[in-house]
Amino acid sequence: MDLETTGGSPKDCAITEVGAAKYRGGECLGTFSTLVDPGLPIPRFISYLTGIDDVMVAGAPPIEVVAPTLAEFLEGTVFVAHNARFDFSFVNTTLARLGYDPVPAPPVCTARLARRVVWPDVPNVRLQTLAEYFRVAVKPNHRALPDALACAEVLHRLLEAGGRLGILTLGDLHEAVRARSRPHFAKIRLTDHLPHAPGVYLFRGKDGRVLYVGKATDLRSRVKSYFYGDSRKKIEDLLAETAAVEAIPCGTELRALVLESRLIASEGPKYNRRGKTWRRYAYLRLDLDEAFPRIRVVRDTKKDAVYLGPFPSTLRATMAKEALEDVFAIRRCTRPMRASTRFAPCALADLGRCTAPCDGRIAPERYGELVRALISSLSAPGGLLVALERRMLRLADEERFEEAATARDRLRALAEALSRLRTDAWLTQGRLTFSGEGDEPIELDGGSLDGGEPLIGPCPRERADELSTVRSWVVRHRPMVREATEALSEPVEGGAVLHRILASVRASAGRL
Repeated sequence: MDLETTGGSPKDCAITEVGAAKYRGGECLGTFSTLVDPGLPIPRFISYLTGIDDVMVAGAPPIEVVAPTLAEFLEGTVFVAHNARFDFSFVNTTLARLGYDPVPAPPVCTARLARRVVWPDVPNVRLQTLAEYFRVAVKPNHRALPDALACAEVLHRLLEAGGRLGILTLGDLHEAVRARSRPHFAKIRLTDHLPHAPGVYLFRGKDGRVLYVGKATDLRSRVKSYFYGDSRKKIEDLLAETAAVEAIPCGTELRALVLESRLIASEGPKYNRRGKTWRRYAYLRLDLDEAFPRIRVVRDTKKDAVYLGPFPSTLRATMAKEALEDVFAIRRCTRPMRASTRFAPCALADLGRCTAPCDGRIAPERYGELVRALISSLSAPGGLLVALERRMLRLADEERFEEAATARDRLRALAEALSRLRTDAWLTQGRLTFSGEGDEPIELDGGSLDGGEPLIGPCPRERADELSTVRSWVVRHRPMVREATEALSEPVEGGAVLHRILASVRASAGRL
């Protein structure tokens, strides 16, 4: 379609000529062409450009007369124009003003399509330039019908060129027109075998190595979107190395999420940020085989120890450790100690923030009671969290705002870890069957889906993302539990305080 108008704004200007041609399968089914009386003077520069002046349109019908036939002609079609936004906005503004249904969006713009398909082989994407490049029969001359017919021929040539590059459907065409940068059409055929189904996709290099793993609700559409243009350098580099694309359909969202997590952990793809982040997970550990246990930030797990975590980073683990040490005067020195070990105490002992087993101020039995109280507070954290909250509020009342903010961040890191601990405890005990998507149930064995190794705690770092995925899905969807081999339970004590404090510290994060 092509319009001639009195100016560039559909609100202030009017149509002077309409030209349209309807095609199916490359065959012209009919044309529509008429001059239109705009009801206002045509500017001289418009007359000079198009050859249409006030004398030519003096006996032409007004747009109110043209609109019914035009609306009928356009019904059920895909709107195509050169620089389509201009013509599309004029047509729909006019139809809406006169009470007709608008033409469905989005339009197809041959100028934008040409930028994807033939640029930089042409110096510009003006209609006249493209008509000369493709040697079309009808030459554009700034009149509506000739320009529309030329646009149609250019479209067909662009579709021929685009077909060789993977533009095979109307959906492909719209994606190509919307692309933000130069598309990678040369490799788009790598997606031809992908299904329209939810699942996981893998980009592989020439050596078969996995470069990137992702998930999608529609594998074919999602993977094709990469090749339609993405300005991010990371995507450019990924597509440059890609030699094949593999898809693994999954029946449900959770299965896709878990499979993605497992593949990222096992393959370590270079373009997945999460392919490396699992190494950042850390734990808090109390070694019970020591005479005077202390809280350590560690990255490995072993027996005869109590763990809290995994935390997403060493920083979060350290903040939770400092929160515990603010309440429990447990030793912080790193020197190994036996029951008989003695050395000079540090300043924390004189401040009353350490029980100083190093100089015998506390017996191993009493120190053991302190450790057991700390461990007990992890399952029943009400008193612990209230004590930390009071300290934070006291610092704020004393206008020691930086210290109060630090106390808040420590409290939040600890509270979030304790909340995850409770959820993970009942996710990983025995077998659970949830109501899934549709009629298909979700079965977990020790927190693991589809027969994977149980995630009974502490969850190893390389599978922490998998457990996090399951936990997030359960918290977000809150599915009904159909069956459980062991009764689901969690300690009642401290639950209400934990919920309240988590909400409070998250809300106050921007205020202190």
